[in-house]
Amino acid sequence: MKRQGRTAAEPATRRSGRAPEDAGTAGGMPMLQSLLGFNVRRAQVVLSRDFQKQVGQGKVRPVVFCILVLAEAQPGIAQVDLTRKLALDKASVVALVDRIEGAGLVERRRSTLDRRRQGLFLTPLGLQRLKSLKDDVARHERSFQERYSAEELAILMGLLRRLYE
Repeated sequence: MKRQGRTAAEPATRRSGRAPEDAGTAGGMPMLQSLLGFNVRRAQVVLSRDFQKQVGQGKVRPVVFCILVLAEAQPGIAQVDLTRKLALDKASVVALVDRIEGAGLVERRRSTLDRRRQGLFLTPLGLQRLKSLKDDVARHERSFQERYSAEELAILMGLLRRLYE
């Protein structure tokens, strides 16, 4: 149903006559903007959306990239180690590795030291794909890192790491 040239589905801020850009300063936004979690989440959303646009033609999630990087840096890395390093639950890692393995990017090999463990190794296709992804990620990262001086970036990274270390 139409009202005064607007649809009933439009947000109240539009019906009230305020300009959309004014909506961000009212209705609890100052309180939200003072919250660490809110700001970290907003930054993560922006970074994630850009990652999806810029990396792997939108077909690779950041966690998959992380797994490939760790598998390259630590050939034979166990899934339990991925779980710990990436702060993921075991079921998520198993499902992710299953998918990556199904795409031919990694292979699992039984450990020669502990037959209960399987190590993760990049395949030749995985190595090739990771090289391309690293180039994409470098461009993506540069577009955000250039907003800061080297000193500011070092401080920001240190402050963020302090949240989870």
